Amino acid sequence: MSNDARAALFIMLGQAAEKTVARIEDVVPKETLLLSNEYDLAEMVPDKVRRAIDAAIGYKLFFVFESYLREIIVEVLSKEHQNWWDKVPPDVQTEVTKLEETEEVKSWMALGSRDKSSLMTLPQLLRVIDVNWKEGFDEAVRDKGLIQEARLLVHLRNTICHMSTISGEELERIKQTMRDWFRVVTP
Repeated sequence: MSNDARAALFIMLGQAAEKTVARIEDVVPKETLLLSNEYDLAEMVPDKVRRAIDAAIGYKLFFVFESYLREIIVEVLSKEHQNWWDKVPPDVQTEVTKLEETEEVKSWMALGSRDKSSLMTLPQLLRVIDVNWKEGFDEAVRDKGLIQEARLLVHLRNTICHMSTISGEELERIKQTMRDWFRVVTP
């Protein structure tokens, strides 16, 4: 066996061992989660931190996807109308207005100002697109089936955002749906 082959085998064995050890619950993950310079939650509760690291992938995907939907909604509905908010279904307007009132009460929190679109949930965003399909979403999104596909993700989104993990299979479902959206909407 050549030195290159031995080095490659050594590296592969090391990577396999590293993955095996990382799955052991009590082993501290590589990634830290600091409360302060002295308190690393990865050392205190390694299994919880490991699960949080895994859940963060799904959270990041939804963060980007929902932010993107908000931008599309404001952009499309602002083209034809002075105020995009006027085209939002009344039930969604009512729910968002209630959230705005809560935001006012909690003004002591450092949230900064948030516009109405940032207070809409994923189902509400999809509803706005669906209800206003002929207002320009038929051109921007082009395939109404994407709305239904995204609706199937709402339960997974809520699971992640309520601090539970999902399986790798479900994470792949999220990724595939988002690939479909970005492939069609932003070719």
